Amino acid sequence: MRTLIAAAGFLALAAPVLRADEKADAAKKLDGTYEVVSVLVNGRPDDKKKDEAKGVEIKDGTLSIKGEKRTESVKFTLDPSKKPAHIDMSVGPKEVVLGIYEAKDTDKGLELVLAFSKGLSKDRPKDFKGEGEDAMVLTLLRRK
Repeated sequence: MRTLIAAAGFLALAAPVLRADEKADAAKKLDGTYEVVSVLVNGRPDDKKKDEAKGVEIKDGTLSIKGEKRTESVKFTLDPSKKPAHIDMSVGPKEVVLGIYEAKDTDKGLELVLAFSKGLSKDRPKDFKGEGEDAMVLTLLRRK
């Protein structure tokens, strides 16, 4: 009986560590260089925004969007246990953009879909449609 109680106590203490490892593993799996396949804004394709992004690099919890003249980088954290999986991007000392993501292996490589609100909305997107006034979806990043 004591062994069972000890095992239960160990698992209760280990669960947060396992979740942290799961988040770190999920972030590590996304590391790489991506091409931007499409961008939706307010539910419609936005080729101008798509063409502005020359590429995206994800490495060590940082997402960098390379533009024509500059590169913008943001730190991010993932929570793959949520459905859909959550991504939070830090854009300032106390400013966080809430989003969701989906990563899937395809015959063309890893494809990553990110959905997030424009600005600092406190509402996390619920799907990847990109509809609504404040919605922006950076869709289908394909790892090179």
